[in-house]
Amino acid sequence: MDRADIVKEGLHLAGVLASQKMLTAPKALGRDSIDVKLIEDRETLRTILDEAKKFQDKWPFYSRDAKTLEDKDFILLLAYAGDKKPANLNCGLCKMDCDSARQGKTFCVFSAVDLGIGLGVAVDVFNDFGVDNRIQWTLGEACKSLGLCPEGSVAIAVPMHVSSKNVFFDRFWWDRK
Repeated sequence: MDRADIVKEGLHLAGVLASQKMLTAPKALGRDSIDVKLIEDRETLRTILDEAKKFQDKWPFYSRDAKTLEDKDFILLLAYAGDKKPANLNCGLCKMDCDSARQGKTFCVFSAVDLGIGLGVAVDVFNDFGVDNRIQWTLGEACKSLGLCPEGSVAIAVPMHVSSKNVFFDRFWWDRK
């Protein structure tokens, strides 16, 4: 195997293992409220970056996150919590009741916590394998906009890249000219 093949295979393996660890991570109340996709297709990845740039007028950092990955070999872990079934505790943590969550007016906080725990576990796997990564709400929203995860879900993307320089380290909030 040459360097390019090693990197490609390593990214794939790390993505699969991180996804598996996310799915088996502890969940609030024992509910399986998160799901995950590993996106490796170059055309789909390009479409996600292009979609993220469409939001740049409202939030300039969308474009920054997309530009970070332009012309780079990377794969994307898309994690989302699309659970419309609340915990049925009427705990009020979401500032509403569980009936409101069932109607899509709010999102169950327990599902969001599960997503956060899963993302933390995934990032830990990437760090163990030397895979540069960055948790990005922006690319998750772009994926949601493209219909890559269920309507009404909370989506977070984690792009993964391997090189001698971490592409996610020196990012700017705006284009400096």
